[in-house]
Amino acid sequence: MIGSFGEVVFEVSDEKVRTFRDYQIQRSAKYSEHAIHGRKGLLEFTGLSPASASLSIKLDAGLGVNPKEELNNLREILNKHEAVPFILDGEPQGDGLWVLESLNENFEIIDNHGTFISINVSLNLKEYIEVEANGS
Repeated sequence: MIGSFGEVVFEVSDEKVRTFRDYQIQRSAKYSEHAIHGRKGLLEFTGLSPASASLSIKLDAGLGVNPKEELNNLREILNKHEAVPFILDGEPQGDGLWVLESLNENFEIIDNHGTFISINVSLNLKEYIEVEANGS
């Protein structure tokens, strides 16, 4: 197993290839700027922003997956708006769970019966940090 996003397992086997490409992760810090008359403003670190990630998945019948089923599973994750673990190389990514912020669908190959043969999907994920009862 390469990793997973919730119930979506990234794997390569004799029967199935479900991997991703173009994986990018963005981490950033937040700063407030305090104006000072006649001088440059002063920056104050206020915290870290939740990480965001993007990746592309090719859902291809020739790779042993059912593109329509796989797409419906991803749509369900989006529609449920649940935070789920994002694991790569056996390690959780970020400090918390992740949500599927957007799903872009590109229907690459459709046969003469209207069956989806190949669909490229792009996922945009956002780190979801749960606030504990004590507010931290």
